[in-house]
Amino acid sequence: MTRHMNRSIASNSFVVPLSSLPAGHSATIEDISADCADHICHRLHMLGFGRGREITKIRQAPFGGPMVFHVCDVHMCLRRAQADMIMVRPTPQPQPTALSRVTAAAA
Repeated sequence: MTRHMNRSIASNSFVVPLSSLPAGHSATIEDISADCADHICHRLHMLGFGRGREITKIRQAPFGGPMVFHVCDVHMCLRRAQADMIMVRPTPQPQPTALSRVTAAAA
C-alpha cells in the first residue's frame, strides 16, 4: 500500500485521504467523505476544511497521534479519524535539479 500511496502522490492523478499526505506536502481539498457525521462535516467546513482549499501538512505526532495542518492562514490540529474523512488531491512537488543538489551538498 505504501508503494501505491507514493505513486499516487507523485503522479497527482489520485485523490487520497488527508492523513496519508506526507509532512511538508500540500494538497487541494476535494471532498469530505460521505461517511462523515453531519455535525462533524459541518464543523470541518466551519474550521476551513472546505472543497477547493489549499492545505499543507506541517507535522504529525508519533504513534498515529494528531496531525497539524496549515489551512486558511492558521495551523489546525486534527485527529487521524477526522483527517481520514477529508479527501485531497496532492499538488506536485518540484523535483530537485542537479544544481540544487550540488548547492545543498556544498552547504
